[in-house]
Amino acid sequence: MLYTNTTKTLCKRYANAMQTSGSILRRLGAGTTPQIRRRASTVSYGYLNLTVNDKIMPYVEGLKKKIIYVSSYKECKAYVREIQKSVQDGKLNCIGLDVEGYKIGRNGTVSLVQICAEDVYLFDVYKCDNTYLFIKCLKELLEDGRIVKITHDCREDCSILFNQYSISLNNIFDTQVAFNLLLKETKKDLYQISYDDLLYKCLLLHNKHKIYFHKMISLDQKIYLKRPIAKELIHYAIQDVIYLKPLMLNLVDRLLRVCKDGEPFGEDDSHSKENSDDIISEGAHNNLNEHKTNLIKRVAKLSEKYINYQFLNTHVKNEKELQKGMTLDGMIVSCNNLNLYVKLNLSRTGVITNCLRNEFEIGDVVKCVILGFCSNDYIKLGLCDPSLCVVPREVGP
Repeated sequence: MLYTNTTKTLCKRYANAMQTSGSILRRLGAGTTPQIRRRASTVSYGYLNLTVNDKIMPYVEGLKKKIIYVSSYKECKAYVREIQKSVQDGKLNCIGLDVEGYKIGRNGTVSLVQICAEDVYLFDVYKCDNTYLFIKCLKELLEDGRIVKITHDCREDCSILFNQYSISLNNIFDTQVAFNLLLKETKKDLYQISYDDLLYKCLLLHNKHKIYFHKMISLDQKIYLKRPIAKELIHYAIQDVIYLKPLMLNLVDRLLRVCKDGEPFGEDDSHSKENSDDIISEGAHNNLNEHKTNLIKRVAKLSEKYINYQFLNTHVKNEKELQKGMTLDGMIVSCNNLNLYVKLNLSRTGVITNCLRNEFEIGDVVKCVILGFCSNDYIKLGLCDPSLCVVPREVGP
């Protein structure tokens, strides 16, 4: 009961914050114009008016999106056909995709599948009237190879959809993968950027209220499994997909500044750079020309390693059976001095000490052996290949 009351209090605080921010925006509009003009944002269960600035307007197709909540098989079938018809008619070639639920990952529970096409669809997998037929319709859409699915760090989403519902996602443009490609092409260190940080870096969008949702979820991890879903949680779910296509287009334009047909520009290739500027200006109209298409395909190819994460350690049926000496596959997510942190497609994360950092990059899969277990949900691992380990120096007397 304490968690429920606390959650309700946080929801009220969020609603008050939204009203206050709206009042401030109205006062700003009546007074001095800010350096970057912003369109006011209002949210309801039925429609959402996007908040964007003039700098990123070229990447946004429409400021008003209809929010469609789907919980019956018949509705699901109708809306899936509607999206597929848009693809066939050439009106649509990509969708934003995200999943909300409880402990999203191989053994978690899906609550909502959010899809942003011309409108935003919230498919209620958890409380639909016929799970088998509902999932069958979604599977047909999500496995459609003609559609680019735009995600941010899709690994756990892929794993839960595959392991719980046998849905094999394909043709994914992962914005985290695209950003790391940009870092790699510009000779910068790779790291896993969060969705919020990437939105701000690329689109100057800042979600000031997300801290409330993280607090709510930390107090009640099963909050997305409760019905009816609070409007604040619906708003949170929408925010995770509504800007994915503008984000993809912006990242593609950034990549075009350093790449052509998937290859870096040479130092003296001024003609190619001039051509890239023309391409970027064309991008203001969201046209997916040949250069953009090639880059999207390249990122989709690189994103396959994120999709394949769903197959990691599927031989482990019960995590309680894990013990020292067992071998696991780990996907590298972070490098910290001599430590590597790896995702295992399990409920716990692995940490590998004394490694040669320069031998790896984010997304690589390494063969590990369990050395022990930490109290903070980490598994202590060692590399199976000893040549990649750092030998500690002997300390003199």
